[in-house]
Parts: sequence; C-alpha cells; structure tokens
Amino acid sequence: MKKSTKAVLLSGLVFPGLGHLYLKRWVEGILLTGVAAYAAYVIVSITMGVALDIAQKIESGAAPADVDSMTHLVTQQLSGSEQATNMATIVWFACWVTGIVGSYWQGRTQG
Repeated sequence: MKKSTKAVLLSGLVFPGLGHLYLKRWVEGILLTGVAAYAAYVIVSITMGVALDIAQKIESGAAPADVDSMTHLVTQQLSGSEQATNMATIVWFACWVTGIVGSYWQGRTQG
C-alpha cells in the first residue's frame, strides 16, 4: 500500500492529523491533531454536561422521565450552547478534511 493511501486512511478513519504524523510532518500533524482534539473535547463536554443535568433533573423528580419531556429538556439545554457546539463541529470537520487532503498530497510528494 502506498504511503499516501495509509496516511489518508489514518487521517480519515482514525483521527485528523495522524496521516501527517505517519508521514513525519510533525508540525502539521500535531497542529491538526491538537485542534481536532480540542474541538472534540468541546463537543463531548457540552453533550455530557447536558446529559448529566437532565439525568439529575429526572433523578430528583424535577422532570418526568418520558420521551416528550426529555426531548424538550434536551432542546432547551442545547439552545444555550448551540453556537459553541456548531463552531466546534465546523472546526473538527475542517481538520478532518484538511487532514485527508493534506495527507494525500504530502504522501504523493514523498513517494
């Protein structure tokens, strides 16, 4: 398998930036991996915060445990953090695409 193919698969299927690290493009790889990891951290943090808050409300009896109530609570909770979640998702997607395209081109030039 060609280096470019392995690099693309690492960046596309495992994590953004790993293809660059495989190709020994350290600065690009660390930058892409770091930014993508931070974006994933933001998304997971917001999601877990909302889930834990809703679970606490249900456990304390402040909210009923039916689907309609939970859907309303999730929508209400996420509306306050919608901009941060959307921005983190866009940044993660951009890192993913950049990792794939960059790994392909760098792998092609290295042979």
